[in-house]
Amino acid sequence: MGAKQIIRKITAIQLLLTLLVAAAAFVVSGFQAAYSALIGGGISTLVTLYFASKVFSVRIGSPAAKVARAFYVGEVVKLLLTVVLLSGALIWFDVSPLPLLLAYMAALMAYWLALPFTFDASVRTL
Repeated sequence: MGAKQIIRKITAIQLLLTLLVAAAAFVVSGFQAAYSALIGGGISTLVTLYFASKVFSVRIGSPAAKVARAFYVGEVVKLLLTVVLLSGALIWFDVSPLPLLLAYMAALMAYWLALPFTFDASVRTL
């Protein structure tokens, strides 16, 4: 399975989890909670797409140092972007913190949930 397909699956799972949390938040607490959950899940999805674009921007066959640099820079910027976006959402938007963070964390679980769908059992290690 190619990198683009994996990214699509992870992003789709993140969006699905975000919508599920938003729907549950709407049922339990109303519109503001659902809106907050959509923002939280959206932030997680956005930073995932940034990280994937940064890591997979390195050409196949590039030196390992270049690949590692792209990975580390992508991860640092992803963390900073997460802090800025979550802080901005809490400061500038009228959101409920709990649904926002719950949806963000649920969307992060997409990595684990996508693993069975993206794992290639034919790859063997020594």
